[in-house]
Amino acid sequence: MTTAFASPSTYVQGKGLLKTAAQYIKPFGSHGILLTDDIVWGLVGEDFYGYLTDAGLTIERVAFNGESSPEEIDRVQGIGESTGAKFIISLGGGKTNDTTKAVGDRLKIPIVIVPTLASNDSPCTRLSVIYSETGEFLKYMFYDKNPDLVLVDSAVIANAPVKFLIDGMADALSTNVEAQTIARARTTTLLPLETKQTAADIALAEKCEALLFEFGDQAVAAAGKHMVTPAVDQIVEANILLSGVGAESSGLAAAHSFQNGLTALSGDVHKLSHRQKVAYGTLVNLVLEGASDGRLEKYLAFELALGLPTTLADLHLEDASDADLMKVAELTVQGGETIHNMGFDVTADDVFQAIKAVDQFSKQFQGIEE
Repeated sequence: MTTAFASPSTYVQGKGLLKTAAQYIKPFGSHGILLTDDIVWGLVGEDFYGYLTDAGLTIERVAFNGESSPEEIDRVQGIGESTGAKFIISLGGGKTNDTTKAVGDRLKIPIVIVPTLASNDSPCTRLSVIYSETGEFLKYMFYDKNPDLVLVDSAVIANAPVKFLIDGMADALSTNVEAQTIARARTTTLLPLETKQTAADIALAEKCEALLFEFGDQAVAAAGKHMVTPAVDQIVEANILLSGVGAESSGLAAAHSFQNGLTALSGDVHKLSHRQKVAYGTLVNLVLEGASDGRLEKYLAFELALGLPTTLADLHLEDASDADLMKVAELTVQGGETIHNMGFDVTADDVFQAIKAVDQFSKQFQGIEE
């Protein structure tokens, strides 16, 4: 059996880190690109640019156009080539990160990720999600290595709306559930290496979950008032580092496939974020694997406390027909989906039953009468 573990070369997290970031970046060279959109530029980007240039770095600020598309990657790559950039920095969210990783991989220069949200685990992974210029999903791109440096300023994260932190917690909650599924099934991980989990992979996924249950309530309360506390730091690390490395090196199962399956339908369900849909998918994963009442209640209560969707009504699918839900189920089990890592055959009918079972169990748990 061949196992593998992957992670960023260096991860640094702390309050006010933007002000001292130059010391971590200078070893890569004296000049590089800073990719950030106009909104982030106005919030923190201009100050960050000043900190870097005051420290003696030459930085070319490139305005991100909003989509991690082939065209945007080509454009930014061209700027990097013409300026002779020695490194590239992403300051922003998931699509900015994904574009930066693609450009850095093409130019074979160090990649620095400076996330402004803890809503997703893209900063630490070796893949990008690629979209068309109009926002349609195209493909995943996998790279030979993870980012060289991830710098997380917890004050910047705490100053964002708390809903983004909660989104990240929803995604992080699926990490250990899916990791344990993969461990039992002995199937392959998300790494493009066709490898199995290491003990380190599982340990990080388990620690990710432990931090969520130990510090989640405190962190949401503090971040809701834009405060940085030790609990906030713990959850930021869980959302970005432990979830990113844990999910990539431990693997995905039914929770993320369910999220993909929802693309079979149109309508208000797509007003929800990727992470909110994964939250429901985590419960579907648990039902499919035969979780006990106590185990299912543990995750259900956690999601309810965060205001995450646990019923079909929460997904804006209260009026969805059985035929509609079967369409979701059929897409969830299409070839190539990670649900086939469960370690046993999962049919569309199995998923259909699990979707409805989660809805019914949640309503019963909450005392909602039909």
